[in-house]
Amino acid sequence: MRQHTTPRLHGGFSLVEIMVGLAIGMASIIIMLQMLTNAEASKRTTAGGNDAQMNGSLSLYSLERDIRAAGYGINAFNIVGCALSYTTTTDTRAVTVPLGPVDINPQTVATPVAGLIPAADAGNDIVMVVYGNANGSAEGDTLVATSTATAYQITNETAYAIGDRVMVQAATRPANCALSLDRITAINGVNLTVTPGKSGMPVSSVLYNMGAAPVIKVYAVREGRLTVCDYLAYDCGLAAYAATTNAMHDTVWVPVAGNIVGLRAQYGRDNSTVATGMVGVVNVYDQITPGTPADTSLRPIQCAWARTMATRLAVVSRSAAYSKDNLTTAQPTWSGSVVSATAPQNPASAPFDLSGDADWQHYRYKTLETAVPLRNTIWQGGQAAYQGGSGC
Repeated sequence: MRQHTTPRLHGGFSLVEIMVGLAIGMASIIIMLQMLTNAEASKRTTAGGNDAQMNGSLSLYSLERDIRAAGYGINAFNIVGCALSYTTTTDTRAVTVPLGPVDINPQTVATPVAGLIPAADAGNDIVMVVYGNANGSAEGDTLVATSTATAYQITNETAYAIGDRVMVQAATRPANCALSLDRITAINGVNLTVTPGKSGMPVSSVLYNMGAAPVIKVYAVREGRLTVCDYLAYDCGLAAYAATTNAMHDTVWVPVAGNIVGLRAQYGRDNSTVATGMVGVVNVYDQITPGTPADTSLRPIQCAWARTMATRLAVVSRSAAYSKDNLTTAQPTWSGSVVSATAPQNPASAPFDLSGDADWQHYRYKTLETAVPLRNTIWQGGQAAYQGGSGC
């Protein structure tokens, strides 16, 4: 006999189960998206901090490397602090610069006022560095005959090579110390052929050699980048070059590192009294360049430079990542930010000020600072009774 069975109902999800599943799935997607967003934000923060550290370190290293060599070949008491005139090699412009090892916010030479170099980004300093690369003595070589417009006769021809840049100075430093930079075009025994040359320099005048590749560089923060200008190649004082709309801007003011928003510098000097003489220890930091109107020490300019023994500087780098929140509530600080009466003294502050950018609080910053000894100045200035240094 045939048995009848009840058909089995087909299995499936109810509407309630589907809705619950969708809710769980949506919640999981939201959580995963939130985790990805947080991870990406953390990655940007970490990468931004690393980039800021690297850009700041690169900037500080570039400055420190040049400052350590500052003054080489120009530290003789007879020429340091003089005005140096020459024609730039690339844009062939006649320029005159102060011949100091490190010049913070360099001033014009004829009438010392700020503005030799077009202003950097607001709240930043400008640093100029000068040094030579000659193999001869920093004390120079004596002329044995009165110079002509194209020839100098010296005692030691082995200290020179064709292409070297030289300066001639009287044996006794004149009150109006003005030098010109010549190039050696030929050597015949002790006779140097030079251009443009300086005629009428008497016997016993001194010829100083800066080598074939002397350095005159200017560092400045422009448009949020640390830039450097080669003052031997281009007229760094030409305002047109500093305009970002100028096609030559990045050629003249070459970027060193991006996202650099702060550069501050101070001289470290031995400010002990003339009565006690130099003690060879930095006891004050300031921005007073020797020989400028702000220098009220009444010391000869060469003595003021002899007492300038170090440069203290700091850079501020910024992360590239912008945040909608205020990440930074206070301006970055460094050792020169506040006035200090304790040794080493800091009689005038040089703080960072990023307020020129309305969004400055929406970024993270790294501050790096260092003090760089001016080794060539120390070596020369330490000899207090040498070559006119008595009483410094």
